[in-house]
Amino acid sequence: MYRYTFDFSDIDALRSYFRSHLDSESKTDRIYFPPEIGEGYLSYYKISPEVFLLVNNYKANTDIEYIRMPINEKDIILHFRKYSLDHQLEKDLIVSKYSTNYTPGNMRCMDAQQGEHVYITKGAEVRSTMIVLKSSYIKPYFMKNNDMAEKVDNYIRYSHQHINKFYLSYKQSNLFDQIVEPDSEKIENYLYYIARGIRLLETFWKDVLKWETDRNPFKINSSQVGNIYKVSDYLKENLKEPFVGVDQLAAMAHMSRTNFFNMFKEIHNQTPLEFFNNKRLETSYNMIVRDGLSIREVMDTLNYSNSSKFKKAFFNKFDIYPDIRI
Repeated sequence: MYRYTFDFSDIDALRSYFRSHLDSESKTDRIYFPPEIGEGYLSYYKISPEVFLLVNNYKANTDIEYIRMPINEKDIILHFRKYSLDHQLEKDLIVSKYSTNYTPGNMRCMDAQQGEHVYITKGAEVRSTMIVLKSSYIKPYFMKNNDMAEKVDNYIRYSHQHINKFYLSYKQSNLFDQIVEPDSEKIENYLYYIARGIRLLETFWKDVLKWETDRNPFKINSSQVGNIYKVSDYLKENLKEPFVGVDQLAAMAHMSRTNFFNMFKEIHNQTPLEFFNNKRLETSYNMIVRDGLSIREVMDTLNYSNSSKFKKAFFNKFDIYPDIRI
């Protein structure tokens, strides 16, 4: 097992620490793992002197233990992730172990005065981004508004007590993907990550501002959220078949029609039929533009029966007609 001991008090020291242990020759933002430890990288960005953005994107090739030491300052750590950790809360320590449990993504909020031991097992795939807010950044807001400090304290407490019941919103999920697994065709640079980190941070503050003691935002049925994503995967894997209908999809999710429809739209920002049609159009675009297939071949493969409607839908989504070669 490889063991790393650090804290989040200084991002420059943190970057230097992991670079010296993993990728001492690197001069880029990304710190790559040696093959014997993992496949992938860590990245550390300074949004401002008081706000840090950390990115983890790797597969562990051995067991790894991270020991994050507590610090005296009451910094806030926001951890957005699309992998599972099982947590045990002790007095001054969080013990977190990698889990194979399914998760569509979630976020937890931590106080840096509480340390953490994280155990990542061999074969684990870690995709996460962390935003560290220094106490000097948040103190002015708390001094002006005691209610805000209480809301954040509640958020920190409940985000661990109900960690399996909280999931990333549609906007958070998109921003997460853009940060952790950005489009390879887009320019990746410092400002790209900073801009998306700031937008992800905004979603956290909006959640905190919505907090009401009689309306706990973490009261979410995690099994139903998981079932929604299983239905989403089913739709993506069956684009060549006719849309089966909301009633059948709700039955697959073991939910009522109304509850399924509303939760699906909340998670994906579109109805099940819109989701299905958009995925079909995205697939048709790749088949025509990337693979060079004819419109007729695409229509036959994806079960389109009306060429006029297909061309119109294609144009409305991509601003070009499918018979125009790019």
